[in-house]
Amino acid sequence: MAVPGTSRLPLATAWLPLRRFAVMGAGALLLGAVRIPNRPHTVCLLRLTTGIPCPLCGGTTAAVRVGQGHLAAALAANPLAFLGAIVLVLAGTPRGVIAVGYWRSQPMTVKVALGTAIVAAGECWQLARFGLL
Repeated sequence: MAVPGTSRLPLATAWLPLRRFAVMGAGALLLGAVRIPNRPHTVCLLRLTTGIPCPLCGGTTAAVRVGQGHLAAALAANPLAFLGAIVLVLAGTPRGVIAVGYWRSQPMTVKVALGTAIVAAGECWQLARFGLL
């Protein structure tokens, strides 16, 4: 029973960050351990058809690098995917829940502007990484 004036998360919500971390960590470990012979050069349809990487290019590589324990290489492969995974895990923490509530209270124009800036920054990173910028 919660004491009035305190904010306690339900037990299921309290375990959410740990569950997310465990699932994403298991997925990264699995990707890091799998070796696929003759795998395609890329799974990104935009890069495959145009040669231009998308903002999420390198996301699978980042997950593989995390699974292999190479966090700096994962961050270099795709900072957007790497940091996005961290944000996803932290969103279930008490401070993350407050941040999510704050985010939901923002006007749509702020959300669109910030989202566009993040995606544009991710695309610029990928263009620079592939030597196209």
